[in-house]
Amino acid sequence: MFNRKKLSSEVFQLTVEDTELFLGDELKGTLRVVSGVEFDIEKIWINLRCEESLEKAKSVLYEDNEEVTDAIHVNVGFDREFPFTIKLPFIGRETFDSLTHNVQWLVYAYIKVKGIKKPISAEGGGFILVAKPKESTKEIVREIVLIPCSYCGGLMPQSSIFCPNCGARRKAS
Repeated sequence: MFNRKKLSSEVFQLTVEDTELFLGDELKGTLRVVSGVEFDIEKIWINLRCEESLEKAKSVLYEDNEEVTDAIHVNVGFDREFPFTIKLPFIGRETFDSLTHNVQWLVYAYIKVKGIKKPISAEGGGFILVAKPKESTKEIVREIVLIPCSYCGGLMPQSSIFCPNCGARRKAS
């Protein structure tokens, strides 16, 4: 049987590109495998999890797995990066504690090694989910043509029926 202690945490390095994301964004990153020992990987997958920490318990609000690779043989001196992309949901599930700062988005890589029962995990840390992107505003500029009132000479919009200065009805031209 393979000795798990030979695989140190330096063998698997998980990194994410952005640490601030919006709902609906794509989480992109890489899992780098650098090894000085020989072993067989049965499967690698990335786990994205949203957890809420309550006083005495944790609750998983969202979870998704993305398979990165199937079985591969790792030789001594193996150095390879496995890129991944996971789409974040467009809407989030409500937390148990309403709006709370106890919610974390975490990224893990799980590596199933042949001969080891439990998958090895590499933590990629987490990222901050920004509430909502600022909505872009569109400014509409309209030109208003002003015409003089026949009675008082004050300017009024061409589309007005009554003069805003004297109240007289506009004469038909």
